[in-house]
Amino acid sequence: MSKINPRKGLAVVAAGIVVLGIVSGSTLRSQAETTHYPGDPSEISSRSTRLIDVRAAAYGASTGGSGMANHAAIQSAMDSGSAALSIVDITETFNVSSDLKTSSNLHLRGHPSAWFKQQGSSSTGGFLTNIRNSAAAAATIQSNIVLENINIDGADTTEPVELEVVSSTERTVAFTSAASAMDGFYKGLAVADTTTANTGLRMITDYAGATRTATMSSTWASNPSAGTKMLVGFNENAVGFAAGLDGMFSIGGISKNYPANKQIPPGLGGKGFNLEQGVANSEVIGRHAENCGTGFFVQGLRDSFANGSTKRAVAIDLIGNSAKNCGSALTIAGINKYADPDGDTKDSLVTVAGLTYENAGHNPYRLVSGDHQKSGIINFLEAQNVSISNVSGRNDSGYPSTSPGYPTDYSTRVGYGLSGNIGAMVWGWGRNLTIDGFTHSGNVDNVIVVRRGRALGDDAGPSGVPRNCFNWNFQGIEHNGVINEYVIRIDPKPALRVAASELTGHIEVAVNGNFVIGGLVDPNMATFANLTLTLRDNVNLKTVIGTPQQIYAAGNTFASFGAGVTDLRTK
Repeated sequence: MSKINPRKGLAVVAAGIVVLGIVSGSTLRSQAETTHYPGDPSEISSRSTRLIDVRAAAYGASTGGSGMANHAAIQSAMDSGSAALSIVDITETFNVSSDLKTSSNLHLRGHPSAWFKQQGSSSTGGFLTNIRNSAAAAATIQSNIVLENINIDGADTTEPVELEVVSSTERTVAFTSAASAMDGFYKGLAVADTTTANTGLRMITDYAGATRTATMSSTWASNPSAGTKMLVGFNENAVGFAAGLDGMFSIGGISKNYPANKQIPPGLGGKGFNLEQGVANSEVIGRHAENCGTGFFVQGLRDSFANGSTKRAVAIDLIGNSAKNCGSALTIAGINKYADPDGDTKDSLVTVAGLTYENAGHNPYRLVSGDHQKSGIINFLEAQNVSISNVSGRNDSGYPSTSPGYPTDYSTRVGYGLSGNIGAMVWGWGRNLTIDGFTHSGNVDNVIVVRRGRALGDDAGPSGVPRNCFNWNFQGIEHNGVINEYVIRIDPKPALRVAASELTGHIEVAVNGNFVIGGLVDPNMATFANLTLTLRDNVNLKTVIGTPQQIYAAGNTFASFGAGVTDLRTK
């Protein structure tokens, strides 16, 4: 999310629910409520009957007002509500120019038809966020936040523009006459080098219109040559919490129109709900994400921020959420520059109970130097200690469609030159991963891929290779449709492939055996003997049990086995 590196992209409650001390007392709303602002002598001592209306004269938000005016008014109302332990009420749709900052003890409530429409760039990469200036700010450490039916629409955010380089120095770049001649026009925006000679995030700190010269926030690794194409824009997430939030409860609401291809750097923003590094003891219930790069994202790992907050993601619950037209319905990450997944429960503990989706798994926009792979519906990026249950969804027969489809603009797009169906139902790697019930209808290349999640920002931690993929327990995995390659696959590149000794556990998958085109297991798994597979052909009533090594040696297709159960472990 925001300007935390790596930049990854980050829910509401029925009346009367009591959750871990965050919401207490009587129902969230009663007929006795009156609209007021703090200091009104009529206010009542019980929080459940005190409201702040952002349209009140003390704040002045207006459905007809500018985004800038509304931003100031709504932010003031939120600050007051946090301090006064009042409910901040959003009853209409408001244009908002920049990010809205939460504070401890905020209760923000939206009505079903009310929306926040983001119109300008945020300051940190998250529209609704606890980040104050940076992850180093002490004020970023917050607790006891309730979000109720908060709807956010990013359709009006700035589209990225392509600019061509004329010349550069170690910290500047001059563009052709196609760039704006207005001073400061691109100031505050991010720049992405489409050649990938300069990776990472750089911000434009100054822009001189007369010479069309932008000054960067850091030096170039390699000065861009004339003719280089640069993408200029910003990286946004609808909701983005990180760096010290302990105790957030979100129920209901919608995040929409934060697609991956609008983000700079491309593909690494666009989260519908982002619980980044440093969020703990939080729940997201009944939220919907639509037209986003990633519907729901959680990342936890070791180490601490400069403000003293740890980077953990512990006691995170995602319950009854849904996604539509999202590059990834769900991504759980633990990308750690120090170590591969070690199973440390202080770093990450994530539970997902109930997730539905429609058209998900296509996210080919990140700029990379090579290895143009795909991704999955659920993605594990060096994740650990994750339990997922009751997932179901479908993809249309034409998904991904030819437009936008796989990229054809820059050869450095992670999906450049690819075609066809999504990569997998489950893609990635990690330790202590459990899935109990995941049904998908729609064509895929594979059901499960054990491989770094290149398209979603994972370059496989410090080793460059997925490691420590111990204790996978997947059951109730059911696929309906064509499988172009294998039920389970690993990386085709030996140098980037998980070792046979480091993939352990039990995976159970049911498929239509008539539609498995390539085989049951990737031939590169011919020596994998520590993972047990139970593969069922629901149409021809066959079940094969064994390690990838045993299944491959025995023929590697359902046609190689007779009816009923074949247990290769007893052979």
